[in-house]
Amino acid sequence: MDPAYLALLGFAVFGASILQAATGIGYGVIAGPIFLVALNGTEALQISTLHNLLIAIILVPMLRGGVEKRILGFLAAGSIAGIAFGLFLQAELSVVALKLVAAAMVAFVALTLVSDMRRKSAAVSTFGEPGIEVASVGVLSGIMGGMLAMPGPLAATWMSIRSYEKASVRSTILAFFVFAYGANVLSYTAVSGFDAQTLKLAVFLTPPLVLGIAAGWVISRLLSEMLFRKILLSVLTATTVMLLSSVV
Repeated sequence: MDPAYLALLGFAVFGASILQAATGIGYGVIAGPIFLVALNGTEALQISTLHNLLIAIILVPMLRGGVEKRILGFLAAGSIAGIAFGLFLQAELSVVALKLVAAAMVAFVALTLVSDMRRKSAAVSTFGEPGIEVASVGVLSGIMGGMLAMPGPLAATWMSIRSYEKASVRSTILAFFVFAYGANVLSYTAVSGFDAQTLKLAVFLTPPLVLGIAAGWVISRLLSEMLFRKILLSVLTATTVMLLSSVV
């Protein structure tokens, strides 16, 4: 691969991992689609899966105190069937179809977040959500995780709409990633394995990933609740535009 191209991927990985460490999501919806556009194959989603799992494993021990365990349990339980179905869709759909589905889902999440940010009513209570609602979010997040290595946006946006603070969102989603991406890795290993070139590229891009995590950890302490939502919205919007532009 061309050195300039590798440098561009490294820069994308650095920026995406900063956002992931600072907000709890971001890597899958930035680096994942960039890999998909650059590599034009499902190996892009395998690299995104490996990197996301590494980020979660590094950060979760430092954030475990902020995890909403009840929410995490329902998300994980709901995602089991969703991940399996998502992996089936990934195998059956073309790369163009995967890009279009990704763009549609990310755009939906962005519009949902905009609607919530414009509401004038009081914040919704974070207590007493029915388990079926959270589990349903887990199913949809699992589908997105299995199909596109993006289980985070839907779950994070739901928690934000439910008025959980950014620290809880960040901690819970990263803990959910250990389960979701771990399931993806086990599935890839059992079904198709990882191509040597895919693993080589994933390892090559690990240094900018680690540097981004360190930078994001510092930045996370400077984000306000409103800025957190605005950054999330910006990421979702940019991802939608990039995916759509890659198929026209």
